[in-house]
Amino acid sequence: MDMFGMMNDMIGNMEHMTAGGNCQTFSSSTVISYSNTGDGAPKVYQETSEMRSAPGGIRETRRTVRDSDSGLEQMSIGHHIRDRAHILQRSRNHRTGDQEERQDYINLDESEAAAFDDEWRRETSRFRQQRPLEFRRHEASGGGGRRAEGPPRLAIQGPEDSPSRQSRRYDW
Repeated sequence: MDMFGMMNDMIGNMEHMTAGGNCQTFSSSTVISYSNTGDGAPKVYQETSEMRSAPGGIRETRRTVRDSDSGLEQMSIGHHIRDRAHILQRSRNHRTGDQEERQDYINLDESEAAAFDDEWRRETSRFRQQRPLEFRRHEASGGGGRRAEGPPRLAIQGPEDSPSRQSRRYDW
């Protein structure tokens, strides 16, 4: 079977699997372009797009763009529940100093935004990854495998555990 045939089969299987409505998905795409002609700073263009979905028509979209040539940095995060959405977009231009923040509402009034955000948090809290296992540090010498003092720690700390993280608003 050729490569395109295998890709079509895989996409068909994924569509069939997600059509059942009892599936969580994640997709991510990144494009990076770099050029350096030797006369000045290199030019870098980077665009990233992510989408997470969960049963019940819940979806989160994220998109970032960084273009060193124009000085543009742009980020947008969208929360979707079935046909309703709240999308936040921020952009700034390092060359001109311009900054912009925009919020778009799809099938929502601005007055309904707070209630929609509460519904988003409530719906997505059902799908947050649970971390039931705690990996304990063991003393390397002398302790015979006894647990080190202090609270139990996970072996890998996620970004939501980072003290520099300002908000958990868009994590689920």
